[in-house]
Amino acid sequence: MENITKKLNITDVERRLLLPENCLEDLRSDLESYLKFKDEEGRVWTFRCRASPGGRSKPAFYGDWFSFVREKGLGVGDVVVIISDKEKNIAAGGCFKIKIKKPASKHYQNE
Repeated sequence: MENITKKLNITDVERRLLLPENCLEDLRSDLESYLKFKDEEGRVWTFRCRASPGGRSKPAFYGDWFSFVREKGLGVGDVVVIISDKEKNIAAGGCFKIKIKKPASKHYQNE
């Protein structure tokens, strides 16, 4: 699996994290599953991943996703990166890694 990078929009922050269609088979095999993610501090989060039948909808994260957003102070424009650790077998209880990238703040000087 390649890394999944997503710039957050208002839906991602307030309702659910929508992911690209092509990552569906890399993340899960059922229409609904619970996936574990380890953040940069080593904390493990469990996100509920859901998709509509037929495989045409984008998978979405719910559950702990909202706690993650609040605790990390995520907002529109922030970026999350999901990394699969190929050394671990995800189906056997391994974790994905999740990283946050905040956009650089722009400082303006009055001259």
